[in-house]
Amino acid sequence: MAELIYHGFHAFMADRGNPAFDVSTLWAGSGRSTLIRVKTTSNHSAVWTVKKSGLIFLDQQDKDDFVAIVDIGNGLRERDVYIVPTGTLLNALQSDHAFYVSHPKRDGTPRKPEQGMRNLCFYGEDKATDCGYGYQHKFAEYREAWDLLK
Repeated sequence: MAELIYHGFHAFMADRGNPAFDVSTLWAGSGRSTLIRVKTTSNHSAVWTVKKSGLIFLDQQDKDDFVAIVDIGNGLRERDVYIVPTGTLLNALQSDHAFYVSHPKRDGTPRKPEQGMRNLCFYGEDKATDCGYGYQHKFAEYREAWDLLK
Protein backbone atom coordinates (compact mmCIF):
# COMPACT_ATOMS: atom_id res chain seq x y z
CA MET A 1 0.00 0.00 0.00
CA ALA A 2 2.78 2.42 0.89
CA GLU A 3 4.52 1.74 -2.42
CA LEU A 4 1.31 2.41 -4.36
CA ILE A 5 0.72 5.66 -2.48
CA TYR A 6 4.36 6.63 -3.06
CA HIS A 7 3.76 6.17 -6.81
CA GLY A 8 0.73 8.49 -6.70
CA PHE A 9 -2.12 5.97 -6.53
CA HIS A 10 -5.10 6.08 -4.23
CA ALA A 11 -4.95 2.64 -2.59
CA PHE A 12 -7.61 0.90 -0.56
CA MET A 13 -7.24 -2.31 1.40
CA ALA A 14 -9.88 -4.95 0.72
CA ASP A 15 -12.14 -6.22 3.49
CA ARG A 16 -10.46 -8.69 5.84
CA GLY A 17 -12.49 -11.63 4.59
CA ASN A 18 -12.08 -10.93 0.88
CA PRO A 19 -10.66 -14.12 -0.66
CA ALA A 20 -10.19 -12.66 -4.14
CA PHE A 21 -7.96 -9.59 -3.91
CA ASP A 22 -6.00 -7.55 -1.39
CA VAL A 23 -5.90 -3.96 -2.65
CA SER A 24 -7.87 -1.77 -5.01
CA THR A 25 -6.34 1.30 -6.59
CA LEU A 26 -7.50 4.43 -8.31
CA TRP A 27 -5.34 6.50 -10.63
CA ALA A 28 -6.81 10.00 -10.46
CA GLY A 29 -5.36 11.07 -13.82
CA SER A 30 -7.42 8.54 -15.77
CA GLY A 31 -10.05 7.51 -13.25
CA ARG A 32 -8.97 3.90 -13.77
CA SER A 33 -9.43 1.50 -10.90
CA THR A 34 -7.62 -1.82 -10.58
CA LEU A 35 -7.72 -4.85 -8.31
CA ILE A 36 -4.46 -6.21 -6.98
CA ARG A 37 -3.65 -9.55 -5.41
CA VAL A 38 -0.43 -9.37 -3.40
CA LYS A 39 1.98 -12.30 -3.16
CA THR A 40 5.10 -11.85 -1.03
CA THR A 41 8.08 -14.16 -1.01
CA SER A 42 11.29 -14.09 0.98
CA ASN A 43 12.95 -17.03 -0.82
CA HIS A 44 12.52 -15.91 -4.46
CA SER A 45 9.78 -18.52 -5.03
CA ALA A 46 6.07 -17.67 -5.12
CA VAL A 47 3.58 -20.46 -4.39
CA TRP A 48 -0.17 -20.57 -5.03
CA THR A 49 -2.65 -23.18 -3.81
CA VAL A 50 -5.23 -24.50 -6.25
CA LYS A 51 -8.73 -24.30 -4.78
CA LYS A 52 -10.95 -27.38 -4.67
CA SER A 53 -12.88 -25.86 -7.57
CA GLY A 54 -9.69 -25.99 -9.64
CA LEU A 55 -9.26 -22.21 -9.64
CA ILE A 56 -6.08 -20.47 -8.62
CA PHE A 57 -7.47 -16.92 -8.61
CA LEU A 58 -11.00 -16.30 -7.37
CA ASP A 59 -13.25 -13.75 -9.09
CA GLN A 60 -10.68 -13.09 -11.80
CA GLN A 61 -11.63 -10.13 -14.00
CA ASP A 62 -10.92 -9.86 -17.72
CA LYS A 63 -9.23 -6.50 -17.28
CA ASP A 64 -7.82 -4.32 -14.52
CA ASP A 65 -6.89 -7.40 -12.46
CA PHE A 66 -3.23 -7.72 -11.40
CA VAL A 67 -0.91 -9.61 -9.09
CA ALA A 68 1.84 -7.71 -7.32
CA ILE A 69 4.60 -10.22 -6.57
CA VAL A 70 6.89 -8.73 -3.95
CA ASP A 71 10.21 -10.55 -3.71
CA ILE A 72 11.94 -9.50 -0.49
CA GLY A 73 14.54 -12.27 -0.68
CA ASN A 74 17.34 -9.69 -0.96
CA GLY A 75 15.92 -7.56 1.87
CA LEU A 76 13.29 -4.83 2.00
CA ARG A 77 15.49 -2.15 0.48
CA GLU A 78 16.56 -4.40 -2.39
CA ARG A 79 13.10 -5.86 -3.01
CA ASP A 80 11.69 -6.50 -6.45
CA VAL A 81 8.04 -5.82 -7.28
CA TYR A 82 6.47 -7.38 -10.35
CA ILE A 83 3.10 -5.99 -11.47
CA VAL A 84 1.72 -8.84 -13.57
CA PRO A 85 -1.72 -9.05 -15.21
CA THR A 86 -3.50 -11.91 -13.47
CA GLY A 87 -4.33 -13.61 -16.78
CA THR A 88 -0.67 -13.56 -17.82
CA LEU A 89 0.41 -15.06 -14.51
CA LEU A 90 -2.32 -17.70 -14.68
CA ASN A 91 -1.20 -18.73 -18.18
CA ALA A 92 2.41 -19.05 -16.98
CA LEU A 93 1.42 -21.14 -13.94
CA GLN A 94 -0.79 -23.43 -16.01
CA SER A 95 1.78 -23.84 -18.77
CA ASP A 96 4.61 -24.57 -16.34
CA HIS A 97 2.44 -27.08 -14.47
CA ALA A 98 1.35 -28.86 -17.66
CA PHE A 99 5.01 -29.18 -18.69
CA TYR A 100 6.01 -30.43 -15.23
CA VAL A 101 3.34 -33.15 -15.00
CA SER A 102 4.09 -34.30 -18.55
CA HIS A 103 7.39 -35.70 -17.24
CA PRO A 104 7.58 -38.68 -14.85
CA LYS A 105 8.98 -38.55 -11.34
CA ARG A 106 12.53 -39.77 -10.66
CA ASP A 107 11.17 -43.25 -9.96
CA GLY A 108 9.44 -43.31 -13.34
CA THR A 109 5.87 -43.03 -12.06
CA PRO A 110 3.66 -40.32 -13.54
CA ARG A 111 3.03 -37.06 -11.77
CA LYS A 112 -0.55 -36.23 -10.81
CA PRO A 113 -2.00 -33.28 -12.75
CA GLU A 114 -4.40 -32.45 -9.92
CA GLN A 115 -1.53 -31.54 -7.60
CA GLY A 116 -2.69 -28.58 -5.51
CA MET A 117 0.33 -26.27 -5.70
CA ARG A 118 1.64 -23.99 -8.42
CA ASN A 119 4.87 -22.08 -8.12
CA LEU A 120 7.40 -20.01 -9.96
CA CYS A 121 10.97 -19.24 -9.01
CA PHE A 122 12.67 -15.97 -9.79
CA TYR A 123 16.18 -17.38 -9.75
CA GLY A 124 17.69 -20.53 -11.15
CA GLU A 125 17.61 -22.09 -14.57
CA ASP A 126 14.87 -24.15 -16.18
CA LYS A 127 15.39 -27.89 -15.92
CA ALA A 128 14.64 -30.61 -18.44
CA THR A 129 11.45 -31.48 -16.55
CA ASP A 130 10.59 -28.14 -14.89
CA CYS A 131 10.39 -24.76 -16.62
CA GLY A 132 9.24 -22.77 -13.58
CA TYR A 133 12.58 -21.04 -12.98
CA GLY A 134 14.19 -17.81 -14.14
CA TYR A 135 11.17 -15.55 -13.76
CA GLN A 136 13.40 -12.55 -13.01
CA HIS A 137 14.06 -12.70 -16.78
CA LYS A 138 10.70 -14.06 -17.99
CA PHE A 139 8.80 -11.32 -16.13
CA ALA A 140 11.41 -8.57 -16.59
CA GLU A 141 8.89 -6.36 -18.40
CA TYR A 142 6.68 -6.42 -15.29
CA ARG A 143 9.39 -5.43 -12.80
CA GLU A 144 8.40 -2.07 -11.28
CA ALA A 145 5.71 -1.79 -14.00
CA TRP A 146 3.53 0.66 -12.04
CA ASP A 147 2.38 2.32 -15.26
CA LEU A 148 0.31 -0.79 -16.06
CA LEU A 149 -2.04 0.34 -13.30
CA LYS A 150 -2.57 3.89 -14.64
